[in-house]
Amino acid sequence: MKIAIVDDHQIIIDGIEMLLGLEKNIAILKTYTDACDFLLDMREGKINPDLLLDLMMPTINGFECAKVLKQEFPHLKIIILSMNCDPKVVYELVEKIKIEGYLSKNVNRQSLVRALQEVQLGYIHLSEEAEMALNQFQRKIIDYPQIILTAREKQIVKLMIDGLTNKEISNALFISESTVETHRKNIYRKTETHSLPKLIQVVANLNLLAD
Repeated sequence: MKIAIVDDHQIIIDGIEMLLGLEKNIAILKTYTDACDFLLDMREGKINPDLLLDLMMPTINGFECAKVLKQEFPHLKIIILSMNCDPKVVYELVEKIKIEGYLSKNVNRQSLVRALQEVQLGYIHLSEEAEMALNQFQRKIIDYPQIILTAREKQIVKLMIDGLTNKEISNALFISESTVETHRKNIYRKTETHSLPKLIQVVANLNLLAD
């Protein structure tokens, strides 16, 4: 099994190399402290692993990098190790970007090797924490009623999130303040929320502003 490892801390990479160095059937081709360097090497054909072990904290850039890798190199299998098992993060990476594995960084050598082997065979492997997080978020989506915002409501939600008042929104959209207030009430009713922080959370969870 040919793998590459990415993490922004060299000491973490060194530790994983030591653990996997005991396995005869695993070859570490190269390690990186920057995912962009790995992506560049893939594009230039300098490296062609079967699997990427990504130990970086999933950030927005991490999402985008994983998405690009999956689009450009569909054969590449990706396992993410992270201290963050946030339900939405796990859902986005597993269900939307379609990575093959998500593990907690407190995983032991035996569990890590088993995950690598299962992913190489074509299975999805999630740690217990990641699986619980994924199930939690999937249940949340199922529990929400179907919410469809109109184009105007999406505009207003975006401006609300930006912190604009009713008057500022009415000026920006050339509509009356009373019309803005009506839209706000409809938005809160549709999303079953009663405050801006809760609205922001629901909008993000359900990706309501997508075109």
